[in-house]
Amino acid sequence: MVLAANTLNAIGGEPLVAGLEHAPRYPHELPDGVVLDLLPFSPEAVEAFLTVENPGHTVHSAHDPVTRRHEHHISKAVQTAAGPTTIGEFYAEIVDLLDVTAGEIGEAALFSGDRARQVTREYYYAAGGGSITVSDLASAHAALGEIVEQGEGDMHSMYDDGGDLAHYFRFQQLKYGRAYLPSDDAGLPSGAPVSVDFEASYPMLANPRTADYADSDLRAVSDTANRAWSQLLVQIERSFNGAPAELIPAVHSMFKLRDAALVLLANPVAEHPGHHAGPTFEWLET
Repeated sequence: MVLAANTLNAIGGEPLVAGLEHAPRYPHELPDGVVLDLLPFSPEAVEAFLTVENPGHTVHSAHDPVTRRHEHHISKAVQTAAGPTTIGEFYAEIVDLLDVTAGEIGEAALFSGDRARQVTREYYYAAGGGSITVSDLASAHAALGEIVEQGEGDMHSMYDDGGDLAHYFRFQQLKYGRAYLPSDDAGLPSGAPVSVDFEASYPMLANPRTADYADSDLRAVSDTANRAWSQLLVQIERSFNGAPAELIPAVHSMFKLRDAALVLLANPVAEHPGHHAGPTFEWLET
C-alpha cells in the first residue's frame, strides 16, 4: 500500500482508503472481476488467494464457488479499469499508462506531486519489502515492480530480487501440498510434501456480519474489531496524505484488530450451527 500510495502521490493523486465510500466491503469485487469473500482458511480461500496474486497464469479451480448470503461490493477501480483479467495485468496496465503519459507530457509534468507526501523508510514498518520514494518514471517502475515481485512474481520467475518465493507460488505449495525446488520452473512444485491441515482452523461463517450475532457479547466484540479496523484505515489514509508518522500508531491498531478477531473466531454462532464468528470488516465512524 505504501508503494502504491507513493506512486499515486508522485503524480498528484490522493490515496483514499477510509470512510464508507472507500473502505472495502465483503464480498468485494476487484478490478479483474474476482469477487473476494471472507472465508476461513480452506482450499476455497487458497484458490481465492491464487486468483488475487495471479501474474497471468491460467487458474484451474477444483472447488465450487462460495454460496454468498450478501450482495457483493464493487470496487471503484472496477469502474475505471479497462478490464484486465488478472491483478498482474492490472499493474502492467498502470506501468504502460505511466510510460505513455510521460512520453506525451514529459516526466517532470507527470511526476509533479508534493514530495512531502512520500512515505519514506523511517516510517515504514518493515514486514517485508521496503519503501521506495517515487519521483520519476524509474522510481515508479521500481515501486510497482516491487509490488508485483512480492505478490504475483514474474511469469517466468518464482522469486523476487531478495530471493524470496512470491506469494502466488507460496499458495501453489499449499494447494498442491508440495514445496518448490530451486530447479523447478514457474509451474507445479515437485519438492518435499507440505502438510496442510485445513481442519485445524476455526469453521468461520463465510462473509459474516455483526447483525448475524444475536449474542450481545459477540456483537460488542465485533464492534470493537470494526472500530479498530476503521481506525486503522483512518491512520493509513492520513499517513498517505501528509502525515506519514500515522503509520506508527497504525501498527498498534492492527494488533487491536487481531486480538478482537481471535476472540470472535473462538466462539460458535448459535444461529449458524457448525460455524464460528469472525471479523466482519464493516466501517464504523471512529
